[in-house]
Amino acid sequence: MHIKAAVLVDVQNLQETFERQGMEVRYDALRDYLKAEFELDEREVKFLAFVPYRRDDDRRMRLIDALSFMGFRVVTKPVREHPDGGMKANMDVEIVLEAIHLSSVASEIVLVSGDSDFVPLVDELSRRGVRVTVFGPGRGSTSVELIRASDHFRNIDSLAGVVIPRFSHEETDAA
Repeated sequence: MHIKAAVLVDVQNLQETFERQGMEVRYDALRDYLKAEFELDEREVKFLAFVPYRRDDDRRMRLIDALSFMGFRVVTKPVREHPDGGMKANMDVEIVLEAIHLSSVASEIVLVSGDSDFVPLVDELSRRGVRVTVFGPGRGSTSVELIRASDHFRNIDSLAGVVIPRFSHEETDAA
């Protein structure tokens, strides 16, 4: 099996970044944009979304279901809660392992994240001859080191219809 591209979406990174700004990501629009940008049909691309979750978070569980219906292979793991009340929701290892595995069958890896922890991954993929494009949040939210390491960077904020103002689901539920 050979594919043109694998798209790995760090959902936690995007959610945290854009929710702070009162925005949300339309993952269906992102998927459609990437298919058009790279001129890919369904057989030439693999979409993966990495999503940590808490079972009692209905909104996150709905997102996981929606991503699945949009054509993403969704990789999940439960959030670890610490005794002090803190939470750990990191899927970096899963993203790295998947990217390394897919580098043997994909000509291009598209990483959708702004996390500087992925710089060593991008360096390794580059050494393997895989082209790496990073789509990350703008306004200083994407690591400069990650931008430098990638072959190409695109600001996800600038993609029409992908990042939109977030509306309160409570307001629409009450209406």
